[in-house]
Amino acid sequence: MTYNTKVYNYSNLTEEDKQIVVAQLLMLDSIENVITEYTFSNEAADNQLEHISYQEGIKALIEAKQSMYDDIIEWMVFAIEGYEHEIEEVDTDDFFYGLYPESENK
Repeated sequence: MTYNTKVYNYSNLTEEDKQIVVAQLLMLDSIENVITEYTFSNEAADNQLEHISYQEGIKALIEAKQSMYDDIIEWMVFAIEGYEHEIEEVDTDDFFYGLYPESENK
């Protein structure tokens, strides 16, 4: 589903909701760490069965990561749609605009 990033972005979340998104992103990072571990283990595997197992594990983790990412976006949209206060439009294509303010000042 396509959402307007000018409205549905991290900077428009309340402080409480920002904390929830950060926690969700930390879980996403943990999946990325496991993908990295599996990749290294796959390269060091001694036999074909290990290679296949790691490759299938990596595929499943990548799918889980994408699904989790999509769920985070949908949760942000749901949260922002529930707000009663006015939402400012921001000129961005990034759902996570405002998460890393130091990179937006460049």
